[in-house]
Amino acid sequence: MRNLKIYFVLLLIMGISISGKSQAVEMKLSLKEALVKASENNWEINKAKAEGRVAKAEFRQTNSVFLPIVNLSHSGVLTNDPLTSFGFKLKQEITTEADFNPLVLNDPGQTRNFNTKIEVQQPLINIDGIYGRRAANAKLQAVDYKTERTINFTKYEVKKAYYQLELAQEAVLVLQSSKKTAASALQVTQNNLAQGFVKEADLLSAKVRVLELDNQLSDAINNQKSAGEFLAYLLGLDINVVIETTDALEKKPSLLNGLEQSSQIENRSDLNAYRKGVEARENMLKSEKMQFLPRLNAFGAYEWNDDKLFGTTANNYMVGASLSWNLFSGYKNIAKVQRAKAELKISELNFAEYISKNSMEIQSAKRNLKVAYDKIELSKLAKEQAEEALRIRTNRYQQGLEKTTDILYSETVSMARNLDYINSLYNYHVAVFQLELLLEKELQ
Repeated sequence: MRNLKIYFVLLLIMGISISGKSQAVEMKLSLKEALVKASENNWEINKAKAEGRVAKAEFRQTNSVFLPIVNLSHSGVLTNDPLTSFGFKLKQEITTEADFNPLVLNDPGQTRNFNTKIEVQQPLINIDGIYGRRAANAKLQAVDYKTERTINFTKYEVKKAYYQLELAQEAVLVLQSSKKTAASALQVTQNNLAQGFVKEADLLSAKVRVLELDNQLSDAINNQKSAGEFLAYLLGLDINVVIETTDALEKKPSLLNGLEQSSQIENRSDLNAYRKGVEARENMLKSEKMQFLPRLNAFGAYEWNDDKLFGTTANNYMVGASLSWNLFSGYKNIAKVQRAKAELKISELNFAEYISKNSMEIQSAKRNLKVAYDKIELSKLAKEQAEEALRIRTNRYQQGLEKTTDILYSETVSMARNLDYINSLYNYHVAVFQLELLLEKELQ
């Protein structure tokens, strides 16, 4: 019975394990494919596009500056009010001489009236509304530019995350190779100890090194999973999707032409967004100033009155125009103008500061790109030298001509130099992506 329970538990565990594995979806992606998925599914990009739709809807609201307001209504009233009752009879066109009898005028009894009415209000001259519409249009364009910048920044983040995953994958391979070398050294040390060529301390050092590499490999695998989850998040995928990169880290000298690129960034999307923001502030200031001018609007109405529901026996119309001028509103309009001036000044200062800061960042990014490129060659030479030293010492160690500590030291140095090399490649790519973002153009 006990064996049967154990067997059932094992089957359950295996089922859970198989189920978990079946849920893990593997996906091989090139950088180009990753960028396409990000453009379709990234959270920030989709939110930016939604904000653009909001701004577009807000701009459409300003159509009311030119378009009429049309209202259709129907109401029913029952009253014995003398004045209202007489007015309803006039509107229904049913007034007779008998209705002028003082007794009837003073006590008309119940009177019903059903009124169907169409009202139209047509703006004619509202200067403040025109400038408000221009401000809304500038804001709409600013949001469009911000969306474009969000897309470009997301591409930058995806590129970084993609090569961060590639770096993590390469680090795992380096550590696996080092572990294999250390395990081989451990095996040789055990053989040499059996023959009396090395001491017990040498065997202990070899075992410690293998354990160290086990821990480092576990950390590297964890970093790889974290990098994969972050990339999946940026692409709008399930974070359980296992992504494998297909584009390798490599040095591309041609990308150094970014150092020769012009630092002029007048047409960059985020700067255009700032410009449109300043333009919107300018129009808002003009709109507030135009509050001091009169407004001219036209209006009209056509109605039907009857003592029956939805009746149309009698009808009448009314058209007109109104000129209104708010001469003083308790200092409210003056304060709005002052506030609009201050907000415009703040917007202009923020724009000037942003341009200056980005010019500084471009120069720094160009220097970083050159430094990152130079480090690749240095780290590559160091890697090759360390690998050759390890190869020589491994051969000598197998012949009993090197100490265990020496071979372990060479393996440690070789692993570190390999990691330095792939890190230098990653830093170089990031420097390229940073400059591309700042210049808003790809370096070919």
